[in-house]
Amino acid sequence: MDKLFKKALAFVLKWEGGYVNNPYDKGGATNKGITQNTYNAWLKSCGLAQKDVKNITNEEVEQIYYKNYWLKAGCDKMSPHFALLAFDTAVNMGAARVNPFLKAACYKYPEKFIAARRAKYIEFSKYGNQKIFLQGWLNRLNDLEKTIQTL
Repeated sequence: MDKLFKKALAFVLKWEGGYVNNPYDKGGATNKGITQNTYNAWLKSCGLAQKDVKNITNEEVEQIYYKNYWLKAGCDKMSPHFALLAFDTAVNMGAARVNPFLKAACYKYPEKFIAARRAKYIEFSKYGNQKIFLQGWLNRLNDLEKTIQTL
């Protein structure tokens, strides 16, 4: 796995933290940003028995993020700026959200990608209890904006 992926993974893990099971989080129980459902699917694909996501290893986290997010979002084929933007978006919002943001950015303007993501967070915050996550999402996005300037 390349250096850029390792750097992007470090950024994601800084924001994803450890085990959380917030009743308002639609993803359910997560550890290091990996949901129980994602972990179950990955274990099954490897022919392994299901385990509690609390017990996920760092190696499993890295493999899941690389295969299910980095490669799935096409980050391995992007410039460093867009690779980090796309990877963090795939992790935080799902890989399906990456392409609409890339289109909004005309595939070349990181600031437009960030603006589209910010607008989506604001839209999300209008539904149910999701408003409690808005400031954290925006803090993460502001940090991401600063981080891509260092690449």
